[in-house]
Amino acid sequence: MSSTPPDDARWPDVVAATGGDAGAVRGDQRLRLLAALATALADASDPDEVARRAVKVLAGTPALPFVQLHLAGPDAPRPAATDGVEVPPAPADGWPVAAVLADGMPRLLPPRTDDGSTAPVVAVQPVPDPDGDRPAGVLVAALAPGGPVDADDRTFVELVAGQVGTALALARARRAADGAAPAELRLFQALVERSGDFIAVATPDGRTVYVNPAGRALVGLGDRERVDGLGLVDFAAPDARELWRAELIPTALREGHHRAESRLVRRDTGEAIDVDHQTFTVATGDGRDGTAFVATVARDVSDRQRALRRAEALARLAGALSSARGHEAIVEVVTTVGPAVVDAVALRVALARPGRTVLDVAGGDVPAERVPVDAEAPLARAVRDNAALPLTGVDGRTTGLCLPLRYGDGAALGALEVRWAGPVAEDEALRNLLDAVAGLSSQALQRAELTGSAQAMAGFAARLSVTRSTAEAIEVILDAATTALGAELPGLAMRDEGRRVRLWHHGDVPGTLAATFRDLTVDDPRPIVRALRDGERIVLRDRADFTARFPGLPDPVGGHGLVTTVALPLFGAGRRPIAALGFGWRRERPLRDSDLALLDTVADLCEQTLERVRLAAAEHNLVTRLAGRLRSSSLTTPRGLEVATRYRPAMSGLHLGGDWYDLVRQEGDRLAVVLGDVVGHQVEAAADMAQLRTMLNTLIRLGVPLEEVFLRLTELLGVGFLGTCLVVVVDPRARTARVARAGHPHPVVLPAGAPPRTVHTENAMPLGMVDRPMTATTIPFGPGDLLVAYTDGLVERRGRPYDEGVAALHRALVAVRDEPAEAIADALLRDLAGSEDDQALVVLRHLG
Repeated sequence: MSSTPPDDARWPDVVAATGGDAGAVRGDQRLRLLAALATALADASDPDEVARRAVKVLAGTPALPFVQLHLAGPDAPRPAATDGVEVPPAPADGWPVAAVLADGMPRLLPPRTDDGSTAPVVAVQPVPDPDGDRPAGVLVAALAPGGPVDADDRTFVELVAGQVGTALALARARRAADGAAPAELRLFQALVERSGDFIAVATPDGRTVYVNPAGRALVGLGDRERVDGLGLVDFAAPDARELWRAELIPTALREGHHRAESRLVRRDTGEAIDVDHQTFTVATGDGRDGTAFVATVARDVSDRQRALRRAEALARLAGALSSARGHEAIVEVVTTVGPAVVDAVALRVALARPGRTVLDVAGGDVPAERVPVDAEAPLARAVRDNAALPLTGVDGRTTGLCLPLRYGDGAALGALEVRWAGPVAEDEALRNLLDAVAGLSSQALQRAELTGSAQAMAGFAARLSVTRSTAEAIEVILDAATTALGAELPGLAMRDEGRRVRLWHHGDVPGTLAATFRDLTVDDPRPIVRALRDGERIVLRDRADFTARFPGLPDPVGGHGLVTTVALPLFGAGRRPIAALGFGWRRERPLRDSDLALLDTVADLCEQTLERVRLAAAEHNLVTRLAGRLRSSSLTTPRGLEVATRYRPAMSGLHLGGDWYDLVRQEGDRLAVVLGDVVGHQVEAAADMAQLRTMLNTLIRLGVPLEEVFLRLTELLGVGFLGTCLVVVVDPRARTARVARAGHPHPVVLPAGAPPRTVHTENAMPLGMVDRPMTATTIPFGPGDLLVAYTDGLVERRGRPYDEGVAALHRALVAVRDEPAEAIADALLRDLAGSEDDQALVVLRHLG
């Protein structure tokens, strides 16, 4: 016979096998039916007798309510036997007997009834010929109605056809040769010897008397090795032997059958093998002349169990990574939970911090270490080449693998080293698992990097917020800005008297390098002075980039080991450059959009601080200008929008209150409007406000979804503060505005030609108490529409209900709705004066 076609070709509509007690009873009935069939066919002497006996045994049973047998003939198949019961409705062109006989492929015909009653599914199954290339016949059998056809049904029909085919072959052989062995023995031997499962027979006391060839191969038993000295339990894995002794064999002897999942063991290697295990009793002879035996049949399900264990381990890894915070916690999860996913003995993780020349390596059974990126160690090579690297043993076989961990754009952020106990053959399933582990690890590490950057920016903002002089501000900028970015050798260039430029730096800058930047003037061609002079941000990816853009200039920075360098202009009032911050990294660092967003945040914080300390003498003006100043160093009003902003403090003097607003430019001419109010006054509220607005700006610039911004803020800053916040993302092209609110006053929209209305959103907890994603509300915002966002100081008054304050705002808006945005903002502050709290206000109009 040709090889059996794959399941999906033979049984296209088979439904997954079912289990439970009913399945066990049905399996027992079928085993007994197969045994009865084997007995009936044992001494059949010609093919027609085989067909008649088979149909007689099977006809009308619950398993096969209808049976027909067709035998292959010289020209066409001929019906040899039928059970005489009612025939299920056949297709219009009849049963596909000839087609099945021609191609050897089974058919499964769906039930066909005209009156809606239950009808069986009909299987048209080729009867294999053990001695030939074509089927010996065709079995047409109706399966019991009332349920889906499952894998056990498929196996049962195949076994019936196989028994019939074997009996046909034996009948032909019996007629051709006298003195052959008893038919029962030949039939049993044919079935057992050709089975691909482990089949063993033992005496009732557990002494093994027979193991079939496939069983010997599965457990590593040689073809000539004797089994009479082995017990049946010797084939069980050590952890399963007691179960075999106490339950499996006794149950089979007592009840006739036992089925369970268990484990065999290879006697040559000790490897455990997962199996689906059935044990039952068989007997030779009748009555007192019979001998009882215990037979066990085990099917190797190692691949299925391994896939299940790996899937469960992968789910545990994903869950643990989702809750891990920080690089160290993530590495701990990967190296402790990850090995089970790929059946490895050890995993190690190497982190390539941006711009650093060493890798932080941890995991496995060795202490954490630092490895130079240019080393020949496999992890370093995987990072450097951004490619997978096999690890081989002395015999050249693969025993491990180093995989790069990557950013979303494909650049390497680290590497994962996987080691197995012995050689492995890499297949598609294993490679998919390795890619899944690497992908989950990469995502978690990127998230930790994003979180770390946001926290570093918050710390930087907090330190800057309490500086009170230019010298303090410069010290914090040089110390904290580069720490937050992981950079080195910072310098701050500022205009001095006349045309001179002074470079501020720390003592860790080598004297030879510092000397090259003395006596600078504003027309110096070097990058940091050019950034100060022209307001241009200069990013040099490597020293070749420097040479190409500044030909002929000496490169002392490159000579002191920096590879990627940045010169960042800082602007003052009137958008005039007042300083430039320079720094770099000792390894090439491609700056992605998220990195450039962090540079913008650093520049914003430095600009605000330098301006604040420069204007410290004018305290009230300081607050007004500082709180009302736009954050982005490159912000221009998007096309199609008119924007006006105002801030009015509640007190005079040095009052650094907790109200603020920000405008953040986004892609596609979108504009994010942020207003917030931190509880408290004076320096503490100012510090909280500085951290909050920095974190919010960073999250918005990094593209965090609007629904998750406040949740991320809670995760990063905890609950040690209280306040409100509103974020409105206006898209003039799409003519929409999306609103997310954390306990803040609702904005007001004034559609063209319509009265003002409050933009209602879902109730939201205040800042510091948000513990789940928010729901963003989308409203139309078309040409001529007006949108007003504000803090509570604009509408709250002592002794007046809050709703009356909102109504007063609506009336004030109607009175000036046709005025320019700047005039509207002035009118609102004038008409709604008398507040005892800070007031922040943003007015936007869609110009069309």
